[in-house]
Amino acid sequence: MRLPSTRFLIGLVMVIVVCVAAAVLWRRYSDTPATAAAPTIVTCVGGSEKSELMADDEVKRILRENYRLEVAFQPLGSYDQVQLSTDEIKARKLDCLWPSSASAQSVFEAQHAGAFPDYRAENLLQSPEVIYAGPRGTDALVRKGIVQRRGDRYFVVDMKGLLLNHVIKRGTWEALGAADLRGPITVASTDPAKSNSGFTLAQLELNIIATADGFSAPSLAQARQALPTMRALHDAQGLQSRSSDSGFREWLTQGGEFKAPLYAGYENQIIQQVVQSGDNSANLLKNVRVLYPDPTIYSDHPVLALDPAAGRLIDALKDPKIQTIAWQRYGFRSAVRVGANDVGDFPDIPLADQVRAAPAPAADVTLALLSCMKDATTCK
Repeated sequence: MRLPSTRFLIGLVMVIVVCVAAAVLWRRYSDTPATAAAPTIVTCVGGSEKSELMADDEVKRILRENYRLEVAFQPLGSYDQVQLSTDEIKARKLDCLWPSSASAQSVFEAQHAGAFPDYRAENLLQSPEVIYAGPRGTDALVRKGIVQRRGDRYFVVDMKGLLLNHVIKRGTWEALGAADLRGPITVASTDPAKSNSGFTLAQLELNIIATADGFSAPSLAQARQALPTMRALHDAQGLQSRSSDSGFREWLTQGGEFKAPLYAGYENQIIQQVVQSGDNSANLLKNVRVLYPDPTIYSDHPVLALDPAAGRLIDALKDPKIQTIAWQRYGFRSAVRVGANDVGDFPDIPLADQVRAAPAPAADVTLALLSCMKDATTCK
């Protein structure tokens, strides 16, 4: 019997190898058809402080490769978002809104009930409102007993005492003996009519002025009595930044405590800045103190999904890797993963593990306050 030639055997082996490789590739392709599909583009407007998170290359890769999603993110103030009309939202072909406040969510739901059949909302991230200060102002407030250091780690400010006894009464830094600081004691912020970080401060101030304890949200009747005082606080600040992100950067680059000895913002802003500063973070932190108001208000970041595609985005943003990136690179605390945020990840920043918080006002109070911030004639 004649045996096959060596050339024939080699050829046969090559044919078999090619067939097996083709079968493997076909099986892999057929088993994962979603990976071959183009990503679904989700158009979302959101608070400016989330711009860099949504531009993060790793976040975009996870959304694209694991969830077949791509987000077209457009910065827009929280209350500008939720007060868009239904027709405007549809004309802009928006799939979701991502405000920086549970109050903004309540306003949207009150004004758009039933307009979007597939509507779904869930809070995914959060960051407490804090007050940024410099060493001179902090030291003066500590001596006065308005600020205390807890556990030799982080600072807590008696917000009620600061507001009622010093800010409203036009107390001065000179009277507190603050080195090199001059003028009235105020808490600066972004424009509360345009930016959520400024509006969150206004909500916190309203709680304190309109209620007996500061830990309660006021009724509409209580709020209306306090609105003239709220407007006076707003007018005393003069020109304010329209964006949380740009406002904080301006405070840092234009003199910090000499620009505004006390400045309200989000906790995540200093974390993000320290991460981005890298080796230069020590120079940044020597001039910045983080004061936690007692009580404070948490700035929630709910995604308001208007259609099923945006609903998929809500689920994707719960991905543990994305939640970790949101905390470790951008300072957002997780609202969906218990114990996910270890302040020890940032040993050089004196952060609080937990803070006492007051509830944000309901939708009717929120709208009355917002109207007052926009138009002084509505504050009466």
